[in-house]
Amino acid sequence: MELKITPNADEYEQAFIERVLNALQSSVFGYTHDEAVMLVNKYYEKFTDPNFCKKYRIPVQTPDFFMHVEYINMADRIYYYCVLGNIPNEEAFIHWSNEFHKSLPGGMRDYLLLNK
Repeated sequence: MELKITPNADEYEQAFIERVLNALQSSVFGYTHDEAVMLVNKYYEKFTDPNFCKKYRIPVQTPDFFMHVEYINMADRIYYYCVLGNIPNEEAFIHWSNEFHKSLPGGMRDYLLLNK
């Protein structure tokens, strides 16, 4: 499956996306490479679409946004919005993310070490 993100992605953006893909393929989420690529594409398509963002009154996400967010947080966002099907709501996402990380064996620390 082909990654359909910014065609002009620089080396930092490419490395970031690779880390997001690795996080989605980790034991925390357990997706195959093709499934992870499909999820990244789905998230990117939604959250860079001005009509989608206008509907939910959120800013269009840009490469600057993606680079500002840690790869682990981006993997969580992809799971929360594209797998669980939640609508954009930052407060609800933060609450879910905190609870999700508390529920992980070994807590957040082990999760952060996945892609080192």
